[in-house]
Amino acid sequence: MSTNQEIKAGDHVMLKVGRNIVQVEVLRPMAGGNAYRVKSLTSCKEFIAPIARIVAPVVSDRIEEEPPAPIAPASAAPKKLTLMKAAVEVLKATGRPLNTREIVKLAIEMGYWEPTACKTPEQTLYGSIFREIKTKENPVIVKSEEKGKFRLA
Repeated sequence: MSTNQEIKAGDHVMLKVGRNIVQVEVLRPMAGGNAYRVKSLTSCKEFIAPIARIVAPVVSDRIEEEPPAPIAPASAAPKKLTLMKAAVEVLKATGRPLNTREIVKLAIEMGYWEPTACKTPEQTLYGSIFREIKTKENPVIVKSEEKGKFRLA
């Protein structure tokens, strides 16, 4: 796009903004003829664009229609569990009291939880369990009779 005769008000053009290319609608030419007042079609913001930033016109022979709905993947990945929910699943699966180190290890092995940047997940889980015991009327996980171990309520 080199000449301003090719662009008129109402045209849709591609515009380089920073390192992105955005689709905009030309509203009007600015005084001096080296820039246009444009409106972004994605954010609806108006701004001034120099001619040099215009990359190409948008060619569309068809009538604007609603964009097609996104298609969900056939095998959507299951939602990741929090460490606390993973602990509940591990305790259900094993059926016996476990300490937090064993719970975290089994949660990873069984695929219920993936390690994060947390350096001490055992301590994080320990704190979460005690917070649940203290704040909830009917906690899901409670202290076991065995020292340092937890079981389902």
